[in-house]
Amino acid sequence: MKHKLFLGVFILQGIFSLAMAQQHYQLNGIVLTVKGSIPVAYAHVGIPARGMGVVSNEVGAFTLNYPAAYAKDSLKVSCLGFKTYTVALAKLRLEDTLIIRLKPEVLELAEAMVKPHSDSGRMIVREALKRLKKNYPTKMHQLNAFYREKVQSQDNHSYTRLMEGMVDIQDGGIDSDPKSIRIRVNEYRKSNNLAKQTLGQRAWGMMFNRDNFLYDILTRDPVRIQYHNERRAEKFGSTKFYVNSRRYWLGEILKNPKSSVRLLNSTTYDGEQVYHIKFRFPSQYGDLYINSRDYGILHIDYYTTIGLREDGGAIDEKLYQTVVQKITVDGKHIDKIRVDYQKNAGKYYLSYIEWMTMGDFRKSKVHEGKTTGSYNFCSLMVNEVQTDKKEMEKVKPRQTLNRKGDTDDIRKEYNERFWRNYNVLLATPLENKVIRDLTFEESLEQQFKKNQ
Repeated sequence: MKHKLFLGVFILQGIFSLAMAQQHYQLNGIVLTVKGSIPVAYAHVGIPARGMGVVSNEVGAFTLNYPAAYAKDSLKVSCLGFKTYTVALAKLRLEDTLIIRLKPEVLELAEAMVKPHSDSGRMIVREALKRLKKNYPTKMHQLNAFYREKVQSQDNHSYTRLMEGMVDIQDGGIDSDPKSIRIRVNEYRKSNNLAKQTLGQRAWGMMFNRDNFLYDILTRDPVRIQYHNERRAEKFGSTKFYVNSRRYWLGEILKNPKSSVRLLNSTTYDGEQVYHIKFRFPSQYGDLYINSRDYGILHIDYYTTIGLREDGGAIDEKLYQTVVQKITVDGKHIDKIRVDYQKNAGKYYLSYIEWMTMGDFRKSKVHEGKTTGSYNFCSLMVNEVQTDKKEMEKVKPRQTLNRKGDTDDIRKEYNERFWRNYNVLLATPLENKVIRDLTFEESLEQQFKKNQ
C-alpha cells in the first residue's frame, strides 16, 4: 500500500513539474517616447540573462512569450539614442498592456574626436574591424528566428506574395564559411502568388536562379561575411564592374581610394556612447553605429546604387534606361539593408536584419503587353540565441533547407494553432495594405491552407 501511495505521489509530482515546465507567460507592450508619446520602432525588448528577445514593430508594439522559469529575471528595453529601461518581470502585471516610455539620451563627442580635418571616422572603423573576432561569435551557436518575405510589383506597388516561417539557424561563427550555415524550417506558410509571368520571364528566372533568400539574407550581414569575400569582374553592356559575391564591403570602406568616411556625431545605446559614422564609396553609401568602449558594431544601414555616379548621373545611359531604372527604387538604389546586433554573454549576435532587393520580372498590370519588375522585402528577427552545444537541438543534414531552392518551393503543413499563438508574429503584424492587396479573392487563412 505504501509503495502504491508513494508511486501515486511520484506521478502527481511528475505531472505538476511537467505542467510548470510547459507554462508560459505572455507580455504585451508598446514602446513610446517620454515626450509626445511617439512610437519607438526597432527597440530591442528581451531577457538578457536568457538570450531571448524581440524587436518592437513600426508602431512600437511587441509581444514576448517566456517560460515561467524566467519569472525571476529582468526585462530590458534598449534602443539607439535612448536610456535603457530595466524592470523585474515579477513586478509586471501580465494582464495589462505594458507601456514603456524611453527617455532620450544625448552625449557630446569627446574633444579628441572632433579635431578639424581629423581622420577619426577611419580610425574608428579600422579599430572595429580589428576587433571583429573578439566581439562576434567564432564558435557554433544557434539562432531561433522569424522570417518574412513580401513581394511587391514595381508598376502599381501592389503586393503579390507573402511567405513567413519560424526557423533555426546553426552557425559556426564568423571564422567559418557561410556555406556551412544550416537552416531548419520548423513552421512555414505562404499566400497565393498573384504575379503573372510569360514563358520568357519564367525561363529568365530559371536561368538566373538565385540562392534561397533565407540563406541569402544571412550573407547580407556584413560582419558575418567579412572574412569570406569572393571578388570577380563582370561586364554588362559597355560597363565593367566588380562583384563581391558575398556582398563584402566593410573592408572596402577603408581600402577604396574614392571612399569617404566621416564621424558624424555621437549617440548612446544601453548607457554607453556610440559613434555614428557616415560612409560613401562608388555606388554604395550608409551609416555605421559603433560602441565607443569595445568598438562593437551595433547597427548598419547600407544602400547599393549600382548604375549611378556619385553626382546622380548614369554610368551608362543606355544601360540605365533599359535595365537599371527598372530595377531600382525611384531610380536611386538597388539594395537596402538594415542590420542590428545585440550583445549576449560578451559577444554581439545578429538581432535583426531587413533587406529590400529587386525581384523577378512579370507582366505589367498598368501597361498592356509590357514588362515590370518587383521588389522583395525580406526580414529576419532573432528571438533566441543558444550558445551551449549541449542544449542545442542541432540541425541534422536531412533537416537542412536546400540552399538552391526558392523560398516559394518550401512546403510545410500549415499549423494553424502555432501561428495563432506565435509571439513574434503577434509583435510584427502585417500592414493593412498587404492584407488588402492579397485578400481580394479569398482570406489569407484559406490561402495558407491551400498552399501547404
